[in-house]
Amino acid sequence: MRKPAPTLLAHAALALLLAAVGPAGAQAQGRPAAVVEAVDDAVIFRGRIDARSAAQFMELLRDPKITRLVISSGGGNVAAALDMALAVHARRLDIDVPRICHSSCANYVFPAGRRKTVGRPGAVAWHGNMTHALYLHQAGKEALDPQALEGARELAAREAQFYRRIGVDGFVAWFAKIEPYNVEDFYALSAPDMERFGIGDVTLPATPATPATPDAGPDQDGVRLVRVDWSRLEADRPAVRLEP
Repeated sequence: MRKPAPTLLAHAALALLLAAVGPAGAQAQGRPAAVVEAVDDAVIFRGRIDARSAAQFMELLRDPKITRLVISSGGGNVAAALDMALAVHARRLDIDVPRICHSSCANYVFPAGRRKTVGRPGAVAWHGNMTHALYLHQAGKEALDPQALEGARELAAREAQFYRRIGVDGFVAWFAKIEPYNVEDFYALSAPDMERFGIGDVTLPATPATPATPDAGPDQDGVRLVRVDWSRLEADRPAVRLEP
């Protein structure tokens, strides 16, 4: 199996970290503001997760008839996504992902939902979280400056507390970035593998007849479908220090 250069793995986590510790309310350069609106019993969320869009989402949740979140997002600010995810979990919202839920959307918002419906294979995909960023720093793959390291530790601790609350193993967001998978970009999972990580009640569309394996190539969007080798997952899990 071809192994990606460590810098490719590191840069993906570093990009996530920079999005996380940057100004939460700032729009990413060149990206339009998210559209967040209520339609019947659902909040429709399209675009980047940030302080502004998360606040709009929270405001719409004041309506007691809201029972669903229909989200299409490539991710965004970690703190804002955690705020949204906690609200989703507290309200026991169902989640529909018609097109895309990547990065912070997949890490936090999607697992927090009650019933989860995914519109197409690869729509929900991961590429690392804050614990992964700390692992890369501690393993010497990507050195963080003191300010970034402090931010990563703070968010990783909050992330770990969130996963404990919802009963999900946060390793789901980064296990395939390391041996034996070494996915360079995004990866997706089957519903049974999601459930074993604690993300249950997921409805996925029919998958291709070819079984997903650690060596499977990416789809047209660059998302690789990974089948978890549960026999070695715990042995492969690195120890990561959340405290200095």
